[in-house]
Amino acid sequence: MPILALLPVLCLALVQAFWPDHAFYQAMPFPATAFTAMALVALIATLMRQTEWLYWLAILGGHYWATQNGLQRPLSEPDVAALHQLLPLTASLLMLALSALPKPGLPSIAGVLVLGLCFLLPASLVWLPLADWLAASGLPPALFERPVEGFFMSWAHLWWFSGLLFLWLGLISFRPQDPSVWGQFSTWLAILLFYAFMDRQQISGWATLAGSMALLITLAYRMLHLAYMDELTALPQRRALENRLRRLGRNSAVTMLDVDHFKSFNDTWGHDVGDQVLKLLGAILGRQRGMQAFRYGGEEFTLVFSHARKKAIRDALEAVRAEVEAYPLQLRQDDRPNDSEDGRRQRGSNDGTTETVNITISLGCALRQPGETPQTLLKRADEALYKAKNAGRNCVRIVS
Repeated sequence: MPILALLPVLCLALVQAFWPDHAFYQAMPFPATAFTAMALVALIATLMRQTEWLYWLAILGGHYWATQNGLQRPLSEPDVAALHQLLPLTASLLMLALSALPKPGLPSIAGVLVLGLCFLLPASLVWLPLADWLAASGLPPALFERPVEGFFMSWAHLWWFSGLLFLWLGLISFRPQDPSVWGQFSTWLAILLFYAFMDRQQISGWATLAGSMALLITLAYRMLHLAYMDELTALPQRRALENRLRRLGRNSAVTMLDVDHFKSFNDTWGHDVGDQVLKLLGAILGRQRGMQAFRYGGEEFTLVFSHARKKAIRDALEAVRAEVEAYPLQLRQDDRPNDSEDGRRQRGSNDGTTETVNITISLGCALRQPGETPQTLLKRADEALYKAKNAGRNCVRIVS
C-alpha cells in the first residue's frame, strides 16, 4: 500500500514526541548519513529508470543544505528568522507545484534545468536578504511569532501549513493509488517535522532521512507494481497469477477466458482498437466480485475462485459473458479531433458516422480436484476453454 510511505515520518514524530533524549539520536553520523540515504535513493531511481523521484530528492537535498548552512544560528538574528519563515514555504510550494504539473523527462535539457531549480531554489535562500524583504512586505511582525514557547512553528507556518495540507489531500484524492504522490506527501511532512522539533539534536538529518526512506518505500512499491501489474488492462499479470496459484485452497476453481476471433478483429480494425477491447475487458473483470482476475497473456485472461460451488461459478461467468456481449464498443474515428477541448465538445454527439461493434468471449472453468496441482488445474481450465470454442464460442464450459 502506498500509504506505508507515511511510516518513517510517523515513527520519527512519535519518537521525538515521547523519547526526545534517547542516546541513539547522537549515534548516527550526520550529515553523511542523510546524504548517503539520498544518494542511495537516487541511484536506485536512476537504475530503475524512475527519474521522477530525482526531483523530490533535489528539493529534499536543497532544503537540508539550507538548514545546515543557514539555520544553525540563533533565531534572534533577523536573517535566520526570515529564513526560518520562508524556507519551508518555498520548499512546500515547489513540491506541490511539481506534484500537480507535468515534469520534463530525464535526461533532457529541460529536465536538468528543473532538477537544478529544485535544489537551488531552497538552497539559495541562505544568501538572499530575506529579512529586508519581510520588513518591506508590510506584514505584521506578530504573524511570525511562535504561538507557544518551545514550539518552532510560527502563526504564519500554521496558516500556510493548514492550507497546503488541504491542497495535498485534494491531490491525493485524485490519485489515491499513485505511489509517487504518497512519497511526495510524506517527504513534505518530514520537512515540516524539522520545524516542529527544531530544538532537538540532529533533527534536520533525521527529517531528511525519514523523507528519503519514504521516497524509497514508494519507489519500491512502484517497481513491484510494474513487475506484477499489466499496464494496459490494470489487472495483475502472469507473475502475480503464479503466486496466487501457489496459495490455492482445496476448494477453488480456475477459469480461462479468451476473446473470440481476436486475431481477425485486430486484422480488421487495427491494434489500437484491439487495445481498446483489452482495456474494456480489464475494466469489466476488475470490478467483478467473488473472483480475482489476471491477464494471462495476449487476449487471454484467468479468473480464480476461492470456492468450488459450480452453480455460483456458472452464474458469475454467465454474467461476465453477457456483460461483455452487450457492451457496445465505440470505435475511435480516424478523423477524431486531437485537441482535448474539441473532443469534449463532440463527445456524445454521434452523427451516425461513429461505428460500434460488439465482442464476445469464451470461458472454460475447471473445479479443483483433491490433490490436484495448480499447473494441472490450469491445464484443465485451458482444455475447458477449447471445449467452449468448439461449441461455437460465446459460451461457458465447466469441468469438474
